[in-house]
Amino acid sequence: MYRRIGWLRLRNRFAKQHRSKEAQIKRGPELEKELRTWLDKGYDKINLGGGRKNLADFLNIDFLPHSSAHREVVANILDLSFVPSESLSHVHSNHVIEHLTDSDIVKQFEQYHRILKPQGIITIRCPSALGVAFGLWFKPIIEKDKQGFVDLGFPPDEDFGNPLDGWFHKDLYGFLHWIFGDVGNIENQHLSIVTPTKMMSWLRTNGFELLAISEPESANLVVVARKISDRALRHA
Repeated sequence: MYRRIGWLRLRNRFAKQHRSKEAQIKRGPELEKELRTWLDKGYDKINLGGGRKNLADFLNIDFLPHSSAHREVVANILDLSFVPSESLSHVHSNHVIEHLTDSDIVKQFEQYHRILKPQGIITIRCPSALGVAFGLWFKPIIEKDKQGFVDLGFPPDEDFGNPLDGWFHKDLYGFLHWIFGDVGNIENQHLSIVTPTKMMSWLRTNGFELLAISEPESANLVVVARKISDRALRHA
């Protein structure tokens, strides 16, 4: 455990010293124009906090530029006001929302509902506090039935069901890492504790129909949900 902590501290210190300068985040009409360029090319699926990943048919939105990203808009994901209403078919994120506060997550779901087209899809994968607590003492449960999630809209080339995710089993550091974030790196802390119950509440109260969710005790919480109409929301 201590060797792992020491290595992570050294890695984070090195990364901070050699990190490229943060890009100037565009705002207002300039940012809206850049996004519109991608929408006009048919890219109406976004991967929030996508980093270096290149999911097929997805446009990354991240606050830092990545030279290896094929399609990317540098923007603050906490402010999606530059995204036109009902312009997207799919919003995706993987291990991102746990870095936001609960209040920011609620605002995110409100924005997802606004920017998605009718019947639009959201797919989310993040650490599950319930699953990690279970897996600390008992054999960790790794999410399964990837094809079933893919059939409902989960990106087929996204991380899913990695057996190595169970490394926190009977490892106190691993447990704390999954719950609270990266040791020695204040920029990579978890600001919310996500559970299946909280996730389902966020979805329901912000106008989404849950299509699939991973097992309650799985280390990663994976959901696929669909936007329901404002009319259906009012009569729910």
